Amino acid sequence: MHFETEIVVDKPTVAPPKLTIFMIGADEFMFCPVRGKIYKVNAKPEEKVRQWWIYRLRDTYGYGFNQLSVEVSVKVGSSEAKKKADIVVYADKTKRVPRIFVEVKKPDRKDGLDQLQVYMNATGCRLGLWSNGSPPHVYLLRMEPKGGVEEASWRELRNIPASGEKISDVDSPITRDQLVPVKDFLAILKECEDHIKAHEGVNVFEEVFKLIFAKLYDERRNLKNDKSPAQFRVGALEAASDARERVVKLFKDAKSQWQGVFTAGEEISLKDDTLAFCVSALQKAYLLKSDADVLGSAFEVMINPTMKGDKGQYFTPRHVIDLCTAVLKPKDNETIFDPACGSGGFLVSAMDHVFASIRAERDDESEILENQKDYASNNVFGIDYDPIIAKVAKAYMLIWGDGRSNICVGDGLNEANWNDDIRSKFLIKIGGKRVPRKFDIIATNPPFAGDISAEDTLSKYRVAFKTDNNGRTKRKGKVARDILFLERCLDFLEPGGRMAIVVPRGFLKNYNDEPVRQFVLKQARMRAVVSLTGNMFKPFTNTKTCVVFLEKRASELKAVSEAVDDPDVVYAVSENPGKDRSGRLIRDLNGDIVSDLGEIAEYLNKNLQWGET
Repeated sequence: MHFETEIVVDKPTVAPPKLTIFMIGADEFMFCPVRGKIYKVNAKPEEKVRQWWIYRLRDTYGYGFNQLSVEVSVKVGSSEAKKKADIVVYADKTKRVPRIFVEVKKPDRKDGLDQLQVYMNATGCRLGLWSNGSPPHVYLLRMEPKGGVEEASWRELRNIPASGEKISDVDSPITRDQLVPVKDFLAILKECEDHIKAHEGVNVFEEVFKLIFAKLYDERRNLKNDKSPAQFRVGALEAASDARERVVKLFKDAKSQWQGVFTAGEEISLKDDTLAFCVSALQKAYLLKSDADVLGSAFEVMINPTMKGDKGQYFTPRHVIDLCTAVLKPKDNETIFDPACGSGGFLVSAMDHVFASIRAERDDESEILENQKDYASNNVFGIDYDPIIAKVAKAYMLIWGDGRSNICVGDGLNEANWNDDIRSKFLIKIGGKRVPRKFDIIATNPPFAGDISAEDTLSKYRVAFKTDNNGRTKRKGKVARDILFLERCLDFLEPGGRMAIVVPRGFLKNYNDEPVRQFVLKQARMRAVVSLTGNMFKPFTNTKTCVVFLEKRASELKAVSEAVDDPDVVYAVSENPGKDRSGRLIRDLNGDIVSDLGEIAEYLNKNLQWGET
């Protein structure tokens, strides 16, 4: 939202020609051209959004101020709605027939769409607009009930019609040049989620992800130039069944092209009207041109946090991932592995880093794309035990790598139940025995809560055994999950390989973890430690964590005392995590996270040289 600012002595008595905030000392005032009054707006961000839309309706859409009303009572049944309508746009200046209801919210508020639908249902108005001042704004179309159905259905338009325009004027087939990279994908997904929950009894994430999969295929295969029409669309006046037929075909073709994400028998289960609403909400976004982190973060929030939280695994903030990538510096000839990959955040970040370097070093576009595809298809690997979230990671690799994925669903700690495909990717035979394959880089945030007591798992790990005062070795009854992952990662790491791992801060100082620390130091040089605040993983947990950077030794030390000649460990403490106490990301006006992790990455890179002896 853009406002003019003017410092004045007295309160204005007429509406300014442009949207203006008048400053009288420290107080902010805005003159409402509809009510003809001036209002103090210091603590009223919603009023600022309302005034922005009042001027926007005039300047962008051609509706006169005399066609608008604010704070309009709406009769619902025999009584009035508890909340008045924020703005009503009428068909003309007589203000008899409402054409558009507008519901505004203060920035960052996501609610209110259901209230807008109440107004529209009560009056029969077909057009609605919801906005908190930032895209994506929701342009809602009410579809009249048909065939004995009592409840209206809903579609999203790409825009509202201007004064003098009809609905059909904003309903032409959407083309590639009209798609927009999405900044707040979560808001769109939540909109779909709320609608599906209100109308269907299906797994919301599964169904929405099927639609996204189909849309990504459409963008990749069908949008060849700016004027190519999207097949993933629904017209405002189109029959929902026609849109379904088109989208179901896209999903079928996507499954055939990108095999391994969905099984052959999985189909879109949404009913026609629900599918049409979700497609209308998604169709404006250009997903392939959107930041992969934006998409991944939204998927992670959509999935019930308890699915991960009960096992101590919390999705890693993207700026923590980017810190790790900046320090690890993956190259296009190196492999990277995450044994607890979640939605693939570390892997996508590595791909972004390598893709950028490939593009910077080459000038032939076909060669650039081929090298990027080769890296994504052959060098990026991950495992996660959760089949739903692993499906997201697998889709990322398939789509960005354009054809092949090395993401598998399985227990990263125990290969006993791995199928042949997983074994072929992560195990090699040496002397008739299968052992972990070696990777150049490991970047991971493994689960750090919950103990493992299964004998078939513990028996594989040296940290699961202890030696008593008499020199006898005995297996422990249980071992913390994160401790086992430490050893597992070292087993998969190539000598000289680099690793970044998120661990509870207590690992570095707890007395009981001293044997584990010694085990790690015998296996690897500790190159750097970055301490993170307790806010970093909120709202899911306030556990204090740190990122440990390790470099695997050529051979294991016999005693920790031999590590005395290792390079000094580089330490850093994050004081500005980019999150507030509630766990919400703090962003600047450009949308960038306000954090000191970028500065810390620069400090580490200045003071840490991999391969240093």
